Amino acid sequence: MRRTIAIVSCLLVAIGTLAGLYAAGKRSQSEAKNRRVEIAMEYDDVQQLASSSGQSLPSVISSLKNSGLTSLAVPEDTLTSLQNDGNIHIFHSGGTTTVYVSSMELLNRIQHALIIRGYSLQNRSLVPSESGIQFAFSLNPGGDSKANTLFSVLNTNFDSIHLLGIGVNPHSVVAIKSMGLNVIARINNFPGANGSSMYQVLMDVKREGIKTVIFQGLEVFGYRGQQKAAAEAFVRSGIQYGQVEFGKQRGDSQLSEELKGAYVRVHSVSDAEMGTMSPSDIIERFVRAARDRNIRICYLRMITWQGGDPVQENAKFIASICRQIARKGEMSFGPAHLFDPLKLPKFLFLLMGLGVAGGATIGLMRLGPFSGKALLIVLIIMVLICAALPMFGLMGRKLDALMAALIFPTIACMRHDILDRDFRSEQLSAKDAGWKAIHTILEACAITSLGICLVVGFLASRIFMLKADQFTGIKVAIAAPVVFIAILAITGIPSLSGSLPNEWDKIKKRLTDFFGEPAKVGPLLLSLLALLLLALMIARTGNDPGVGVSGIELKFRALMDRFLPVRPRTKEFLFGHPLFILAVALWYRGRRKWALPLFVAGVVGQVSILNTFCHIHSPLHLSFIRDVAGLVFGVAIGLILFWLSEKIFPVTKSNDANGERAQRKRTVEGNA
Repeated sequence: MRRTIAIVSCLLVAIGTLAGLYAAGKRSQSEAKNRRVEIAMEYDDVQQLASSSGQSLPSVISSLKNSGLTSLAVPEDTLTSLQNDGNIHIFHSGGTTTVYVSSMELLNRIQHALIIRGYSLQNRSLVPSESGIQFAFSLNPGGDSKANTLFSVLNTNFDSIHLLGIGVNPHSVVAIKSMGLNVIARINNFPGANGSSMYQVLMDVKREGIKTVIFQGLEVFGYRGQQKAAAEAFVRSGIQYGQVEFGKQRGDSQLSEELKGAYVRVHSVSDAEMGTMSPSDIIERFVRAARDRNIRICYLRMITWQGGDPVQENAKFIASICRQIARKGEMSFGPAHLFDPLKLPKFLFLLMGLGVAGGATIGLMRLGPFSGKALLIVLIIMVLICAALPMFGLMGRKLDALMAALIFPTIACMRHDILDRDFRSEQLSAKDAGWKAIHTILEACAITSLGICLVVGFLASRIFMLKADQFTGIKVAIAAPVVFIAILAITGIPSLSGSLPNEWDKIKKRLTDFFGEPAKVGPLLLSLLALLLLALMIARTGNDPGVGVSGIELKFRALMDRFLPVRPRTKEFLFGHPLFILAVALWYRGRRKWALPLFVAGVVGQVSILNTFCHIHSPLHLSFIRDVAGLVFGVAIGLILFWLSEKIFPVTKSNDANGERAQRKRTVEGNA
């Protein structure tokens, strides 16, 4: 019966893996269709650069465009900005404020903007003060006459709306487009915004031929209870929301969640950060954002305003960013667009759930000699749970993904030849031990890859690709397999050929011996160091790590980014994989005292390669290349460490005899 259950479980894993691969393929297609990045700057900054450099605006824009600039961001006009530009004049008389507007075109713009934003207006040709009106607009920009009032604003005053946006300047939009650049609108949230008014504001933006909006100020549309209406306004209007990564605008996370990935991610470096970072660091940050995190708008600021030719310095800055993002044409530049929705059928996630259930059953079978009846009950329960979870929406899919992330790296490291105290293994030559280590790590990676297919499949959705939602339990997925294998290293994994009661008695005796062992300073310090390293690794893992990266490590990462297509993860190629290789090789050379703790540390490599694919906002092909590179480098470093150990501490006949006696002693004690 056990054999039948094993075959069924393997079939379920195969079915789930194929379903996950199909979903991964759809995601890869969506990513391949969106390899275009928009390089943007603020229109006001470009105007200021032209003024400070003494060059004409068309000349400056041409230089920046030739270097890779694709777009300029135009902010909304406000009454204050119009006043600063001399387009309106404010006249206060008693309790009345009259705004004198320079042209009828501008007056109509202001009137339309106020109406669609929900303000009550009254057309009139009366003196405002005579009718109790406190705030009015006039086309008469000269003198102090108030008899030419064209409309009044009811129930408000100038101070309450002087920063209200009234739309982007259409003349600026036309000028920018005439020079071959795209336009991004920077608009403001406004008091009393609702679904209708937000939609009309976005439609005004669309009528100017603008496709993307990035909010300025501290809030986005829909803040405080109107996020769903704001999302519907974006979808209905066809305008793209530019979600600023790390922007911390109020209402952003809720709006992003409501849009379900139907937005464009924007990366920017604030003015404060620009002053503390070197140009190379800034360039590297934008390159990583575009290539590694599906950022599709790089919102740049001027790298310098001074020097002999600041225009050329900023042009070189843009060109350097574009060159490193493109990397031989891998990515292109132009207006950003949305990722295609994947539209996966719901039954596909049910099939993936079957794969998780099969994996859980296989893990239990490898853990000990459980009866066929017990395994059948577990299989049925896991099938019902794992297949049903996706029916509860994204949270159910995330829970299934978490189970897959816990189960498969653990199975990959449940090695009976290393963890079973009764297992007899022949001592190999150094060459054969090295090959055995390579074979073992490849086998472990193959098992972990089954979990990767399931995790990628469950989270194959635009909402995860754009980081509107994320993998749940990433720190648990890192720590739990390592801790579980560490426990098995202490207790020994139950033998599959024994009986469950006898194996449980052995485990209790080993635990008693372990905790009764006198503490030695060396092993105690090594254990504390291992715990500290594990805690540090967990703290640095995840989307919001609690511990930052040191300056030395940042420089090392930058160096690797410069010379490698994709930088492998440090915890894999410098820690997990080398220790895994070293541990298995030492184990088969008879050095089992050191091999077991090293093997536990090497589990980090397996959980890390799966963790790489939990960052769904990173392109799928880059995650694959990153893991392959980490494996290749990690294996090479591990073999070098093993070679050094053989040279420094060669295995002698005495070592062989001691190793064999220790193994026989452990076997006798285990059978007692």
